[in-house]
Amino acid sequence: MIKQSKGDTRSLSAAIADRGVNFELEEKTEKKLQKAGADDALMAEIWKVTPSGKARMRALLTSPSGVDLQASPEEAMALQQIQSESAADRRLQMAEAFQKKFPNSALLSYVETEAARVHQEQGDYDAAVQSCRKSLQIDPDNTFSLIILALVLPQPKLLQANPNQAPAMLSEAAADANRALALLEKLRKRPDESDEQFEARKASFVADAHFALGMNEMQQDQFDKAVAEYQAAISSTKKPTFQYYYRLAEAYASEGKISEAIDAVQKASELGRGTPMQKYADDLMAQLKQKLQ
Repeated sequence: MIKQSKGDTRSLSAAIADRGVNFELEEKTEKKLQKAGADDALMAEIWKVTPSGKARMRALLTSPSGVDLQASPEEAMALQQIQSESAADRRLQMAEAFQKKFPNSALLSYVETEAARVHQEQGDYDAAVQSCRKSLQIDPDNTFSLIILALVLPQPKLLQANPNQAPAMLSEAAADANRALALLEKLRKRPDESDEQFEARKASFVADAHFALGMNEMQQDQFDKAVAEYQAAISSTKKPTFQYYYRLAEAYASEGKISEAIDAVQKASELGRGTPMQKYADDLMAQLKQKLQ
């Protein structure tokens, strides 16, 4: 069909949309279609009607709070490719390319979220904050960017670099985390998710929001409140992380509750077993046990 269309993309797109396809757009298939003459726009139209593309299009074109977004298949496919890219530098390059190609896209907020996530993972907190704020200017209800911002702003490295702004940053982080918790009540299940998968995904966001609040309280020496938030993070998900237990141990230790701190860091050590994280936990455990002697 592509070879016979002789560049008539509009008619070909209409035919593909009408007929649909029964294959997935894998790399090998993409190369064959491109060799036959399919450009990026046509590839996006094909992807839109693949079995997984149909479900993903519905997910990508619905905001976290359930608002329908208007975007082309090409924009949706580009966002999908960014989210699927495992190489951090490549994801940033793809996000930048998206911004240049689709400067007015309704999906730009979520592209900025992906950039913010990369910067957060790399420890570039200033860049993460900038990307989150760009994202939230476009969609103030972007739950994912709110959570990233709430996690980044209380980072000691960032606060120490901006001592005069620290109180305002902590206030902003708390507001972002609490707003995210409220918005998560509206989080929509993706078409390709089971109920169990949806609940697990939602729980991980709730846990991260509570964890961000715990970090915030720690920076203000509100150790009892930090303990409560870290405990809320742990109880919110079936898969609490190493960081949740490690920070809980620190909060207990700051309160002088050494036995409780040792119990928490023991769980952190178990979760970090076989990774560099285990050494951090074991070192803290040794320090805490010395205090009991």
